[in-house]
Amino acid sequence: STQSTGEQEKVETREKELEDLMTAHHELEEKYADAERKLQNEAYEERIEDLEMQNDELTNQTTDLEATNDEANRKIKMLEDDLYKAETNSDYFESKVKDL
Repeated sequence: STQSTGEQEKVETREKELEDLMTAHHELEEKYADAERKLQNEAYEERIEDLEMQNDELTNQTTDLEATNDEANRKIKMLEDDLYKAETNSDYFESKVKDL
């Protein structure tokens, strides 16, 4: 009878150890999953930072192009004004020549 009680205790002890191991294993899996999520989040954060930097760079390029475009339009306007003045002067001189 004492023998079977001893055996019973061994079985209970083993079952308890197995339960503890399974709990520890589950906790480790949870920690691993958390660590993986954290790594993924860090990767996403880095990607977002890269994209924000690219966006800033493109915004700067756009601003530069707009400034270049404005400058070109200003020069075109000046050339158009010069051309108009030249044509007006030409017409004026032609009419003067006809008057002579």
